[in-house]
Amino acid sequence: MSRHLSLLALWVLGATAPLQAGVGEAAYERGDYVGALQTWRAQAEQDGVTAELLSAIGNAEWKLGHKGRAMVCWERALLLSPRDPVAQAGIKHAQGAGGTDRPTQTWSENYAAFLGADIWLILGALGFWGTLLAVLVPKLRRLPMGDWTQRVLITSATLFALSIPGLYGAYTLASRAVVRRTEVAVKLTPTVLGEALNGTAEGDVVRTGRKLNGHTYVTSADGKGGWMKSTELEPIWGGALPVNLDQPQAP
Repeated sequence: MSRHLSLLALWVLGATAPLQAGVGEAAYERGDYVGALQTWRAQAEQDGVTAELLSAIGNAEWKLGHKGRAMVCWERALLLSPRDPVAQAGIKHAQGAGGTDRPTQTWSENYAAFLGADIWLILGALGFWGTLLAVLVPKLRRLPMGDWTQRVLITSATLFALSIPGLYGAYTLASRAVVRRTEVAVKLTPTVLGEALNGTAEGDVVRTGRKLNGHTYVTSADGKGGWMKSTELEPIWGGALPVNLDQPQAP
């Protein structure tokens, strides 16, 4: 009896996921962006975050005027699925009609986006251990390296070499952050009274560097550097939904 109840529960849960997505899409189509957002956020909290959900939530957040949250969602969706069409379209619209600044990707970042961070990590690990084993095993057995071992060595070493720029590009992509506050000043020094150099707006994407005194060194899309309060930024790296800045954070 308990087995049948378990199967029934799994069937109900499996049928609920697409149903929730349909409810969110219906709400979004009729202009109920708050309802769509609530539905998709609840589904993400229940079933886990996916690139599709993040992209959809980003669209709803943008419609509600939450540029920072939208950009975080779209950027995180691209980390999970580098060629997600909804996230790509959302960022393109934000850069055009929305006036959001985003650094141009370097060649290594474009290279990394071809497969994604997880795939490059797997390929790099396979290449590294394959190379190491191909070198060590013949020595431990005190045998000459055979043809098959040489093929493994060449293939593994090539795979590892190809994964290095992918891993580096994935790292620099994930180390960026989104400005979450409106009209944020970039300062000369990491202090409250630091001289303002230039300003950034909510939704802008910046490259991040070292941290000091509650501030983070950032480089804007036009290459200008300075310090911002760390609380005014949200890192792109992460598998969760954007932080809700409207609610006070727990101490």
